[in-house]
Amino acid sequence: MEATILLARRPEAADDTWLRRSLVALALRFRDARVRLLVADAEADAGAAGVRATPPPASFDTLVLIERVKPRWATVPTATATQHDDALDWLAGARGYRAEVRDLRPRQAAPGVAQRSSGLVFAAITVRAPQLSHAEFDEHWRDRHAPLALEHHAGLCGYEQLVIAGALTANTAPIDGIALLHFPSRDAFAQRFYDSDAGRDALLADTQRFLDVSRCEAALMSEYGVQPRAMGARSASAT
Repeated sequence: MEATILLARRPEAADDTWLRRSLVALALRFRDARVRLLVADAEADAGAAGVRATPPPASFDTLVLIERVKPRWATVPTATATQHDDALDWLAGARGYRAEVRDLRPRQAAPGVAQRSSGLVFAAITVRAPQLSHAEFDEHWRDRHAPLALEHHAGLCGYEQLVIAGALTANTAPIDGIALLHFPSRDAFAQRFYDSDAGRDALLADTQRFLDVSRCEAALMSEYGVQPRAMGARSASAT
């Protein structure tokens, strides 16, 4: 499925009110799309699982994933088309990409409307090794690395590869993909990120074959559900 990805940093004063306003504004802006908001989880500890997340300040701490369910979606907020809504001003400097979503282990359940997932998402921005073309990178990622990830990330409840097709914003750093590793709970992430030391070593050795690891980034994130029609109706009823 085709998707748009926005990588951004939230405002310094971001709080629960910012989050609620952002969820509603995203729902109104993209009424005909499935929208997901991932926000860096300040309480999560990547070191607990023996993995590396990019230390602050990372280049992103929010990820908006807009998946098309119709050929086109609304380009302005439907409820207040003639008014400026500053709820999404924090996206003004976002990096935008076109991508294809490859869902290699679908989750049984996604977060409900404006609800936070009970688990964690390990989001990894991937940049190919310099000796590889994008097509060669993608072939290795899909056919060689994905089977290893599904085998050795023992606690996974979902695994997605977002294959970058191009940049949508000017002066955007080139990347080749984003991996979303879903874990059903903090314990599953901390205790079952790898199935064994041998599994960890196999995955790390493979990343060296097709990634420029020095240019890759990773963050632990919480996912929030945005279901446009339900949230739009809720917002309208509250006004």
